[in-house]
Amino acid sequence: MNRYLKRPNDISTSISIEETGNENEEERENSTIGGETNKSKRARHGFSEVWNYFQKTTDKRNAKCQLCGKIYKTSGNTSNLLDHLKRSHPSYNQLPKPTKTIDNFFNNSVTYDTESARKKELDKALMSLIATDVQPFSVVEDTGFRDFVRCLDPRYVLPSRNTLKNVLMVNMYNETKSKLQTILNGLQHCAITTDLWTSRANESYLTVTCHFVTKDFVLRTAVLSTKKLLCSTNHNAENISISMRAVLEEWGLMEKVVAVVSDNASSMLKACELLQKRNLPCFAHTINLVVQDCLAQDYVKTTLGKCKKIVSYFKSSTISYEKFKADQGRDMPHSLKQEVPTRWNSALRMVESILLTNNSISNVLLMTPKAPLPLTADDIEFLQDLKQLLMPFDSATVQTSSSAAVTISLVVPLTCGLFKSLDELKSTMKTSEGHQACIFLLERIKKRLFPYEERTVTRLGTLLDPRFKKEGFLFPSNADGGTQFLQNVLSGMNKNNTMEQDNLEPSCSKNMHQSSQPPLLKFVGNKIASKVRSPQVDAIISLRQYFENENAALEIDPLQYWKNCSGQMSLTKSCALRYLCVPATSTEAERMFSKTGAIISERRSSLKPKNVDMLLFVNKNCWVSKEL
Repeated sequence: MNRYLKRPNDISTSISIEETGNENEEERENSTIGGETNKSKRARHGFSEVWNYFQKTTDKRNAKCQLCGKIYKTSGNTSNLLDHLKRSHPSYNQLPKPTKTIDNFFNNSVTYDTESARKKELDKALMSLIATDVQPFSVVEDTGFRDFVRCLDPRYVLPSRNTLKNVLMVNMYNETKSKLQTILNGLQHCAITTDLWTSRANESYLTVTCHFVTKDFVLRTAVLSTKKLLCSTNHNAENISISMRAVLEEWGLMEKVVAVVSDNASSMLKACELLQKRNLPCFAHTINLVVQDCLAQDYVKTTLGKCKKIVSYFKSSTISYEKFKADQGRDMPHSLKQEVPTRWNSALRMVESILLTNNSISNVLLMTPKAPLPLTADDIEFLQDLKQLLMPFDSATVQTSSSAAVTISLVVPLTCGLFKSLDELKSTMKTSEGHQACIFLLERIKKRLFPYEERTVTRLGTLLDPRFKKEGFLFPSNADGGTQFLQNVLSGMNKNNTMEQDNLEPSCSKNMHQSSQPPLLKFVGNKIASKVRSPQVDAIISLRQYFENENAALEIDPLQYWKNCSGQMSLTKSCALRYLCVPATSTEAERMFSKTGAIISERRSSLKPKNVDMLLFVNKNCWVSKEL
């Protein structure tokens, strides 16, 4: 039947042909009237070959290419259609002509209207895919992706990359931003993390993230901004503070920030001073400094140097690496990890991989000419000691780097745990180098980590965590000092409430006592009515009640504890929500580095900063749409 099918617009002219292919004589006679052939019964002369590859759309003014799916205006002729075939499909004359059937006509010619709900739904889902999976805008031009989408829904026409970037992404960004602004407007307190980094395109960005507890007692993290500094040629503290102030004022958070978490860079510390905001150095960054100081010691560096040389050799020799895997004799052989200078825990991963496969390493190296020397028995013993020393630091880093759980209250207890753990390991070291490294780490903990017990935010965070309270401190004096400061904070928070209540209660209370008390006991009512409430006393009572309660189990979520606690400790609960939202590390801001590395890739290294900001914002704040 297909060979008799004419153009889509002339379907009615192609229905009078018999299955056998022979025309009935009577029909041929009836097809002529007055010696002239009826033009409605036969194909029109001059039929352009363009229509073998294009299909007219429903509005009759456009045509859709059946080879690539693009739509062009016909403008009453086929010039631009033919031009498209010559430019995009130069060998179209050699291509098999698309088969035209009734099904093809109805399936391919009808597409979703640009204003239809289905088209908007699919466009939004496509933009969400681009942002969530960090795909380039040009994916809509990839042949494989277009064929895949056409197979899923032939009626859906993919938007262009410019429409994705300039319309759909902007709409999704504005929608997400509006919802997030509504959430942030209802907050009383929050914390922020910030950091500077440089992209693949050699452009510097300042990332600011916000951390807060919702009304449902859930810890949330949102990315506020990923923009270039206001003055891109200057990275001093003043420029950083001005850029941060602009972000906080844009979101209305300037007066709500409890603390700013950043790395230990002097410019960041000074910027927080200029903003008059309390700064908390990133706990993970401080741990990194402690361990890096140890790894830089000569007796450690020598052995690690041998390990790095061995790993580099296997990574550079495919033959030796295959022998290494074959010697292990298992279906899933272990691989070797190389140390990365910027991350101390990569050294631990390298040591673990070498200890796990040392026999296979030695077997291959001893049988291979010009290979590095294998590690000695003394080297292996020292690596075992080093592994024991570094594992507690790795555990502390992982626990305090979570963005979905309370971490600020862990800083002081983990510091105490690190010190006690290494103090116990000191006597178990097999080598003199291991013993020396242990003593060195203990001294560095005292110098770099002990000050966290004296910092306001970390002390209050530990005290307000029902799992730790005063028992999470190494030094009782720091716990007592933190308790006194917490009492003053509670007193200050209660003062305004007491003043408001005092303006309303005296007259009511006085009238109540005067009317309800017997005449001989009226003096008692007068004393009660004149009794002055003290915010300090209320704070002491509330805090004492909290500390006298039994500590919660270590696996309990502190936010759920405060959610379920009685109303008698409402004052302490408000204070807990104020400080438990502060993260222990600036890891969330640093996670933007790797995410941006995927966004600013080789396929789109010239992405404009404003588009980088919008893509990261939509990517990291996808939870906002589900919150409201």
